[in-house]
Amino acid sequence: MVVTPLYASLLAILYLALTYGVIRNRYRFEVSLGDGGHADLNRVIRGHGNFSEYAPMALLLMAIAEAGNADKTLIHAIGAMLLAGRILHAYSFALTAGNRQARRWGMILTLFAIVIGAGTCLTIGLGV
Repeated sequence: MVVTPLYASLLAILYLALTYGVIRNRYRFEVSLGDGGHADLNRVIRGHGNFSEYAPMALLLMAIAEAGNADKTLIHAIGAMLLAGRILHAYSFALTAGNRQARRWGMILTLFAIVIGAGTCLTIGLGV
């Protein structure tokens, strides 16, 4: 069974929710480019942008590790950390006015997913 598509699809749903939040707030504040000086719009734009900056790298590392026959449990662990991290971050940064603990743990989990994915790919690439 291939694991990465499961997490990619769940993360895509979260991405669509973040995109909807940006569009909804652009209409709300009548701003088509930038944030128009609205802190709420800036917050949802950055939540969406942050997702766009981190999720693709982690998914790419997952897919490469999986293609290199890494243990499926490890791939699930990377995916679960990434998904949980991105949900926490989205909740704290883009879907609410701010929850610092959720934001912090969201980034920690996301970065752990990337570090473990990178380490896994490195060991596969080095033939270790």
